[in-house]
Amino acid sequence: MTFLTNLDDPRLGAGAKPAFGLSQRGRSSMEILGSIQQFSASKIRPAARAEFEADPAAAPLADAHKADTDGKTARPRIAEARAIADRKPLFRLERFLQRWVAEEVFGSGIPAIEERRAQFEAFQAAPLTKSAGGTLDLAETPAPRYWQTEWHLEPGGWDGYDLYSPMFAFAVGPYIFSKGGYAAVGVGDDIAQQRIETVKQFPKTHYDRIFEPGCGGATTFRALHTVFPDAELHGADLSPGLLKAGHRMAESQGIPAHLKQREITNTGEPDAHYDAVITYALHHELPPKENAKLFAEMFRIMKPGADIVISDPPPFRAVDLFHAVILDWDTENRGEPFFSAVLHSSLDEQLKAAGFTSVESYALGQDWYPWITRATKPLATPLSQAA
Repeated sequence: MTFLTNLDDPRLGAGAKPAFGLSQRGRSSMEILGSIQQFSASKIRPAARAEFEADPAAAPLADAHKADTDGKTARPRIAEARAIADRKPLFRLERFLQRWVAEEVFGSGIPAIEERRAQFEAFQAAPLTKSAGGTLDLAETPAPRYWQTEWHLEPGGWDGYDLYSPMFAFAVGPYIFSKGGYAAVGVGDDIAQQRIETVKQFPKTHYDRIFEPGCGGATTFRALHTVFPDAELHGADLSPGLLKAGHRMAESQGIPAHLKQREITNTGEPDAHYDAVITYALHHELPPKENAKLFAEMFRIMKPGADIVISDPPPFRAVDLFHAVILDWDTENRGEPFFSAVLHSSLDEQLKAAGFTSVESYALGQDWYPWITRATKPLATPLSQAA
């Protein structure tokens, strides 16, 4: 993701050279939130962990969780551990601060953008000064019921505010996301670099054509273009706002990306058309049944021998019990209604059921994130999958 701060932008009009970006008041409000988030995750959370692990009732649960490698009995155990954690003052304080920051991202971020609305409207509407050869295909597409969610507590959902794109680029990105320590992202983690490291998990050194379902604002395309500069990049998403922002970003950075507004479980793409697929932070925002449909659709549009690489939060079976409690908390408190259901499920098994082979999963960074799952469409498709 590209984060922008205070720039002089010639597109704002002849003779107009304002300090482009947030006002000092807007910056300070976001900096405070980022600092609180970082302090919460780096200082209070370790102390909350120690307090939890010192409870005699937590130890046998933690041992049972470690022994349950397939996660089959994780659900009641995590609920019991959550009840223990909820009785601890430090856990409640750390979670309160995380929730407060998650809400104030919008409570402070939107006013910070509104303070300079004219600038950001001009920035968002200005004609592109160069073209990378990408395309944008917006076709009104009926959204599935699950998509009608205020994701991450965003008022109105993905398209609920007309200036969400500059808000994330100029306010949330540089002052909050850049510090890490939220949701599954570890403290100090560079989420742009995480995307590059995820792309590097593809097993081959060259791909002709790569597809990303749920591409959103096309931030993963920058990483794809960095690692595979000659690959043709395609993506689909339901949000016209995100797609417009992604097209603008890609064109301005010289990335020839082809974006379409489509339902990702029914893309309309040709059979056996892509030799790679990537998904980034997507599956925990889909109900498990939709993930199964998505994998079937990706299997259909991938060539025999094509590879898929997935980055998502780690499944509960992969993390220790306290971290499982932290992740489970997000379901009810951070606008992630399917978070726990997906982390209880197995993307590995769903990939295998769709026909993929060579399925493997592993952690790439601290706190088991990014959690990588990768697989291959076999050269010879079983008759049961070809029907």
